[in-house]
Amino acid sequence: MGLIGYRDTVNVNNAHAFRNCREVFLNKLVSQTLAIGDFTDNSDATGYVDLDTQLPANAIVAGWKAAISTGFAGDTSAVMQVGIAGDLNKYSGVTTVSCLAAATVGALGNTDSAMVTAAQTVRVTVTGSSDFGSISAGEMVVSLYYFLAW
Repeated sequence: MGLIGYRDTVNVNNAHAFRNCREVFLNKLVSQTLAIGDFTDNSDATGYVDLDTQLPANAIVAGWKAAISTGFAGDTSAVMQVGIAGDLNKYSGVTTVSCLAAATVGALGNTDSAMVTAAQTVRVTVTGSSDFGSISAGEMVVSLYYFLAW
């Protein structure tokens, strides 16, 4: 029994080109548990954690999800975004996703997350209403969903 080939073709429909391809998979980068004590306080309203696992080169981010088991409470509000150092919302189409209470939340990828050419360290940033130091609790696991461009 030989290998069964797949005809890889480019189709054009109303000025949109697409390729039939069986090797495109949605990938998921899952963070470790991010607890309030793991965050670095910026001595302002924000605190951040850099994830241990890097986003690989040639990734196209579709969005992210946070499973918040303990809300980031202690301040009057807490919102989050996912990005990198220097571009905190690189992977967040929405930068005001509440993480104040336990819930599962998320956002689609931002327009500037089209494709990363080198591996990147993903940063999760939580912003309180006045001072990150006022946030006294919080725990979540963040998943970043992406495709790889070959």
